[in-house]
Amino acid sequence: MVDWDGAGYEQISDLQRTMARRSLSRLVLRGDEECLDVGCGDGYVTRLVAAQLKTGSVLGVDASPRMVEAARSAPIPEGSRVSFEIGNALQLGLDRQFDLVFSFNVLHWIVDQRAVLAQLAAATRSTGHVVVQYVCGGPRPSLERVAMQVCAEPRWAGTFHGFHAPFIHVDPNSYANLVAAAGLRIQDFAVNDEEWDFGSREAFVRWCTVGFADWTARLAPVDVRAWVDDVVDRYQDVVGSPGLFRFLQLFAEMVPATVEKRP
Repeated sequence: MVDWDGAGYEQISDLQRTMARRSLSRLVLRGDEECLDVGCGDGYVTRLVAAQLKTGSVLGVDASPRMVEAARSAPIPEGSRVSFEIGNALQLGLDRQFDLVFSFNVLHWIVDQRAVLAQLAAATRSTGHVVVQYVCGGPRPSLERVAMQVCAEPRWAGTFHGFHAPFIHVDPNSYANLVAAAGLRIQDFAVNDEEWDFGSREAFVRWCTVGFADWTARLAPVDVRAWVDDVVDRYQDVVGSPGLFRFLQLFAEMVPATVEKRP
C-alpha cells in the first residue's frame, strides 16, 4: 500500500465515517478496555472509541506515515488515552495485549486475509474480541474491479503492466472458514448492500482520486484525472447514475476460537 494523503482523506471521508459510526453503535463497552485500531487512518474512529472509555486506552496503527501524521495532529478528546504509531497490519507483533481489536474500512486493502486476521487474533486477549468492517465480494462488479478493467484498456495497459490488484473482496459465504483458519470464531455477522450518493459526478471523482492512491501512484500527474474519469464513466454503466456508489459491507464481531460461545 502506498502512503495515503492523510489531509486529503480527511476532506472526503464522510462515507467511511458514517459506516464506522454505524458499526460502533453495535458495540457495548465497559469503559476500561485496552483497544487497538488497525488501519486507523486519520484517527477519526480511534478518537470516537476513546471518547467512550473512562479509564481505557486506544492505540491506532497505520502503515501510512501521512495518515499517522494527520491522526497525531488532530485534537484528542479531553481525558482520553490515545496514541498513534506507524505499523504494518501484517507485522503487528502484539501478543494478547488488547480487550478490543477493531478495523474499519481497511482490510479489503490487504490481500493476505488469513495472515492479517491471524495478526488481529494474536493481539487479542482470550477474553477480548475483534470487530471488523470492510467491503466484501458479491455478484455486482465493484468499483475497484472496474478500475482494474480500465487498467487493461489499450490507453492504460502500458502504464499498468505488471500491476496487481491491491485489494481483495472476500466471499462472505466462506468467511467463517477464513476466520477459523486465523484462530477466530464469529459471534455476530452481517452483510449489507449499501448505497452512497456523492451528490455529483465531480464529488465522486474527488473521492476516487484520493481512494485510488495505489493506482494513481503509477500515473504521471497530468494523467491522473483522465484515468479517474475513465473509471468513473465505466462505473456509471454498473450503477446507472453519476455520483452514485454501491458496495457490499461486511461486519463481523469475533472472539478467539478457544473462547466458549456466548449464551
